[in-house]
Amino acid sequence: MSAQTEISGSGAPVGALVFLRGGKDADFAEIHSSLLQQDGVKAGVPLFGDWNIMLRLAAKDRESLKRIIEERIRPVKGVEDFEAHYGEEAWTASGGDAEYKAAACAVLDVDSGSLAALTAQLRSMAGITEGNVTNGGKKMVLFLRGNSSSEIRNFLGDEVRPLPGVLRIKLLNAMNI
Repeated sequence: MSAQTEISGSGAPVGALVFLRGGKDADFAEIHSSLLQQDGVKAGVPLFGDWNIMLRLAAKDRESLKRIIEERIRPVKGVEDFEAHYGEEAWTASGGDAEYKAAACAVLDVDSGSLAALTAQLRSMAGITEGNVTNGGKKMVLFLRGNSSSEIRNFLGDEVRPLPGVLRIKLLNAMNI
């Protein structure tokens, strides 16, 4: 089972974020190492929670991204499920160069009608180091830093959740981002 959004091909270099779940007896270190050696895989981050690994992909076009996922990621031994988020817009927010002890990633379901205003607000928030608009403007993937996991959870609940246009937040704690 996978969640993939149809996307229009623009021919410009594109990226995707792919969240992977391994099976019960999967060797996550081996899966992670194997995937990092695949063409098109630019980075990988171990996660805690519903997903075990997040990959950053890049390719010359969206069809190439789909081929990377289907031919080089899906068949890897131990990969049980995945969810792909195809990039629409990527941005770096004002997270700064401060040292942080905790990292996380959050997948937001958003109201696409509020996307421009929501993106502008999120870009100005300390603690968000990067954001990606995905799935035709229906989702955003945020990369967060804080001094603790609870600080990140509180930030999402107190600062991000009340923003107009945020429909749902799914937090994924990371080992490092």
